[in-house]
Amino acid sequence: MKLILLDTGFLFALKSEKDKRHIRANQILDLLLEKYNEPKLIPYLILNETITLAISRYNGNMDYVKNYYSLFWGDECFFKIIKIEQEAYQQIYKILEKYCNKKRKLSFTDASLIYLYKELHAKYIVSFDGHFDNIVNRVF
Repeated sequence: MKLILLDTGFLFALKSEKDKRHIRANQILDLLLEKYNEPKLIPYLILNETITLAISRYNGNMDYVKNYYSLFWGDECFFKIIKIEQEAYQQIYKILEKYCNKKRKLSFTDASLIYLYKELHAKYIVSFDGHFDNIVNRVF
């Protein structure tokens, strides 16, 4: 069975009413839950990046950051958090070298999603980031 990977921007927008993609993220979530039975996964790096982004955008206001707890570990969680083995990090770096340039600025975390997409034969990455285009299938 194919699976679906989730990116930081999508997860952040789900809980951030101020995010310009908040409504779209929730529409995608409804679609994912209604029509896609495939497992949904995130690597630990996405968890880290999402919480860090929330802390940054809301100036360390933990009352706001607490909203993400339920998404990652509570009743709202609809995905599994997976570990990337240490041996994979060199391959992820090679993906970064291959695709990152002046026009396509990938982060190491983005490269890890591309790695998992290829390794796990994922169906989609749910992301608002266009730098995944022409590399993976993206839902946005």
